[in-house]
Amino acid sequence: MQPDWNRYEQRKREEWEERRDRFKVAAGVMEFAGVVAGVVCILMLLALLFSLVNWLNQDVSATFAILRTRFQ
Repeated sequence: MQPDWNRYEQRKREEWEERRDRFKVAAGVMEFAGVVAGVVCILMLLALLFSLVNWLNQDVSATFAILRTRFQ
């Protein structure tokens, strides 16, 4: 009876370790996907920021050009 119980415990332990390893791999994949999504978001935000700065520069230039023509 004892060898059967040891075999059962050994099999349960192996199944638990396999499940734990699968979860570790899944967690690693999700972490990688999160990093990639974060980098994509940062790049999009940088593009929006540069676009805003560009627009602001053009708007300020146009505003001062209009003011300059009015006062001349």
